[in-house]
Amino acid sequence: MKNWMVKIDKWWMGIIIGLVFPMLFYFFYWALFHHQLAFPLRFTSYLLKGYMLSNVIKMCGLGNLLMFYFGLNKRLDGFSKGIIVSVLFYVALVAYVSYTFEPEIF
Repeated sequence: MKNWMVKIDKWWMGIIIGLVFPMLFYFFYWALFHHQLAFPLRFTSYLLKGYMLSNVIKMCGLGNLLMFYFGLNKRLDGFSKGIIVSVLFYVALVAYVSYTFEPEIF
């Protein structure tokens, strides 16, 4: 394996990258579609009022699929395990936002 692959193949590195990568997607989503709103407070408030925050978090979390696929493709097992742990964090965040701030549809 290459030197940088050995450095990145740690479960804690996967957790850190898995938590930061969707945050970057969240920023890029704001920059592309809602840049007229102040980031992050006004933008997050706008998403909460429109009951869209959990959906945007889900979309941003899909970026972790790219990281997980990268880890599997390069055989970085520790890194992939960290990505899975960070995905579980985002699943808990989506559940919290959905059940706390968004009304029941049915």
